[in-house]
Amino acid sequence: MQSAYARFTIATPASVRPPFANAPLVIAGLFSTANGIGEAARATYRALDSAGLSPIAVDLSAPLAPVDLESDIPSHPMPADEQGTLILQLNGPETMAALQHLGMRRGRNWYTIGYWAWELPTFPGDWHRAFRFLSEVWAISEFTAEALRAHPNAPNVRVIPHAIAPPRTLRDVRDTYRWPENTFVFLTMADGMSSLTRKNPFAAILAFKAAFGDDPNRRLIIKTRNLDHKPEAKSDLMEAIGAANNIEIMDASLSEEDLWALLNSVDCFVSLHRSEGFGLVVAEAMALGKPVICTGWSGNMDFTSAETAALVDYKLVPCIDPYGIYTDTSAHWAEVDPDDAAAIMKKVAEDPAYREQIGTAAKQHIEVWASPERVGKLMAERLSEIPVALAEEA
Repeated sequence: MQSAYARFTIATPASVRPPFANAPLVIAGLFSTANGIGEAARATYRALDSAGLSPIAVDLSAPLAPVDLESDIPSHPMPADEQGTLILQLNGPETMAALQHLGMRRGRNWYTIGYWAWELPTFPGDWHRAFRFLSEVWAISEFTAEALRAHPNAPNVRVIPHAIAPPRTLRDVRDTYRWPENTFVFLTMADGMSSLTRKNPFAAILAFKAAFGDDPNRRLIIKTRNLDHKPEAKSDLMEAIGAANNIEIMDASLSEEDLWALLNSVDCFVSLHRSEGFGLVVAEAMALGKPVICTGWSGNMDFTSAETAALVDYKLVPCIDPYGIYTDTSAHWAEVDPDDAAAIMKKVAEDPAYREQIGTAAKQHIEVWASPERVGKLMAERLSEIPVALAEEA
């Protein structure tokens, strides 16, 4: 791996020179992939567009990830210009391959920003190898930024949150999924190709069973994807569910529209995660005014509080992941209190005034804090500073 990095001859930050006036602004990422990194790229494009910056989207899904989503964002080839600004919405391990696909060879005068997500409080493995190809890093949360800044060779790290923009028209799909009108539906999410240990749907199952038993008027939906590729994870989930008839797995890759429709149709979103870099679906559910039950720790604490979400108590424990995605056993993450989680689920289901209170507060907060307009303005302000800073250094 080290030799591969050493052979790669892309432009490094030291080679970037001003001026940048009227140069292209490119956002490169997984625009046609139905995962959090793909959704982040689409959100970044919309935020930049809302700020009037005319971004150019370059889709890297085909060479780097599954193509399982049709995006409404027009994709273009990487511009041939010799200078510009590139926002690379991929993490450290994908940086070199992405830059190779983009043709970013030495001599091209591009200011390159890595827009990173990370879910543990310790620096991620060998991601530092990407630093020499980046001019700076944007982190999705203070939690992520703190972990990245811990490395002595980290470039400038700034926090730019995800932009959240629900569609103007939202469908209700309760009838499609045959959920009776009087059934209170909880939703939690996980991805078989990521770590079920981190997302921790098992805690949601445990808390739901403790709170409601086999009550047919209470339902827990576990929205997953890629379980067919991870039979062990699927087996573990099925074992945790057991004979419960009011818990179901929905394993499918859904379009953005269908995911928003699903969120819009449930009564409460639950994320009893051990750690989140940001908590994208938490923020999306809040944007819809849904009551959210979530762990009171990690990246989501940039935007969740006792006023905007039902925060579950936790203790910090060593990071041990049986699925082998997270291997730094020196790190720690959160283990929610199962009794507190069950009590909160029961309260949310039975107290409409409380649901209305936190749901309304959540919607009002996210509409401002994570709006494409605000996030786009943060991005525009930083991007406008770059040519000035480079000129001063020249």
